[in-house]
Amino acid sequence: MPAKFELINENIGAYVHIAADEVLQDGVPEQLSEGLEKYNVLVFPQVSMSDETFAAMTARMGPAHDLNVTAEEGTEETAAGIYRVTKEKSNQTQLDFVRGNDFWHMDGTVYDTPGKATLLKCEVPPSEGGDTGFASLHAAYDALPKSRKEKLEGLKVRHAFRAVGRRLYDEVTDEQTAEWDSFFPPITHKLIWHQKCGRTSMVIGGTGYDIEGMPHEEGRALLKELDEFATQDDFTYRHKWQKGDLVIFNNPALLHKSYPYDRESGRMMHRTTITGSEAIA
Repeated sequence: MPAKFELINENIGAYVHIAADEVLQDGVPEQLSEGLEKYNVLVFPQVSMSDETFAAMTARMGPAHDLNVTAEEGTEETAAGIYRVTKEKSNQTQLDFVRGNDFWHMDGTVYDTPGKATLLKCEVPPSEGGDTGFASLHAAYDALPKSRKEKLEGLKVRHAFRAVGRRLYDEVTDEQTAEWDSFFPPITHKLIWHQKCGRTSMVIGGTGYDIEGMPHEEGRALLKELDEFATQDDFTYRHKWQKGDLVIFNNPALLHKSYPYDRESGRMMHRTTITGSEAIA
């Protein structure tokens, strides 16, 4: 098989060595999907893939997720099923979605079934900052003491974009909250997610708003504690972008975030998402 995997560390990630013109060869998308299940983050250093190949590879790895509310109408990328991740957006709500990426999060926690995988391709690397961090929720859960796991089992967490929005602004208006909720209505999930792959994840991160049946501040404190535990250095990989890099990550197994960067840095990614098939349960 053309793809060769090189372990990044024991808890998370592998570099993938393959040429862009080989990723659509028979058996390769399947090989990459298997590698994603094993390593959770696949890094293709400076593979320099065209948008056409990028979209085709996504489709071969699984059905692409509808861009839906985060899409920009009328762009070539949107027509190809690709979302541009950039702070150069005129719509404030669209910009809020991008700025919210600066907090550790799992994509799709405001749906019953989160996306299976996200693919990020670096079009313009930032002149400063803008790295992307990944944290293994599988490794973090495994490292919890048995007594802690037992106490977390059965808890339910409410997720909403308002939890992110309130970290973006010193003061939030009722109109802002209503707009965020109209795009991503609050939804309640089990905190502990025993997945079909045999591993266990935690449904936490920036969109975590509170814990059902707990005083609001107590629930917030628990979520903050779990976020900090899961994002320790032992469980994380931080990627510094170069032009042409591609990263694919196993969304239900991870938290991820972008490190701070200014709009003037020029950072622009192209993103596709593979639809999930496993509901949080």
